[in-house]
Amino acid sequence: MKKQIPTTPEISDQEKQFEAEKMDAVGGLVAGVSHEINTPLGVNIANCTLLMELLAELKEDFDGGELDAEKFADFLTTSQDITSSMLKNMQRASKLLTSFKKVAVKKSEEASLLEKTNVSELVTEFIASYEHHSQDKSLTFIPRFPPNIIVSTYPAVITQILTALTSNVMIHAAGPNHEHCTITITIAPAGDGYQFTFSDDGVGISEEELKKVFEPFYTTKRGSGNAGLGLSVVYNLIKVTLASNVYNESKPEEGFTISFKLHNLMEE
Repeated sequence: MKKQIPTTPEISDQEKQFEAEKMDAVGGLVAGVSHEINTPLGVNIANCTLLMELLAELKEDFDGGELDAEKFADFLTTSQDITSSMLKNMQRASKLLTSFKKVAVKKSEEASLLEKTNVSELVTEFIASYEHHSQDKSLTFIPRFPPNIIVSTYPAVITQILTALTSNVMIHAAGPNHEHCTITITIAPAGDGYQFTFSDDGVGISEEELKKVFEPFYTTKRGSGNAGLGLSVVYNLIKVTLASNVYNESKPEEGFTISFKLHNLMEE
């Protein structure tokens, strides 16, 4: 009697689609990391090569007795410019890696930070702190929520989300007809929790851009030194740490809105 060989369960089309999308996302992430890291590394390799050539010329002049004060002064000036450029590019790479770490949210490490939080006070304190310390007076906050909203959540994560979203407004929301932006933060009862909505009245984005805003390294301001990780970090914090879906909407010249469900993450 022949043994029947166990067959592998068939993978559904939905599972195949999910795996394909997951691999596409991973591939895009790897490509983004490679591109962003390779740029400062490539510049530094070119700088190192140039510096080595200058040192070789300096040594040749020194060995031949042709090194004078003018040549040495030129070498010092050029070397200073090169090393300054190298430092900036290394700092850029370091900042990028630090930001990239935030994309991988480690929920287990944050478990000790879960606590009953007065979200109303937390948001009010964030706004007051920003208005007190920031020199940028082009932003105005409008809080729309009742006092004493108590939720078992991660207060540090809420603050990080608010910081990233406010930074995103400062970078992207301003435009010719939007020199001053208003941020409205609304927290309203919704089922077993609260709907948290963060809106600005800035320049907004197109439907095509809206589909990409949560992708790591996607940015419309790359030329200004932005890595495009801010909203990706926000997305991961909300989805993974706060266990909520993320909703966003925007139209050109009509601002940008992001919202999510804020609910108790700890049983009473």
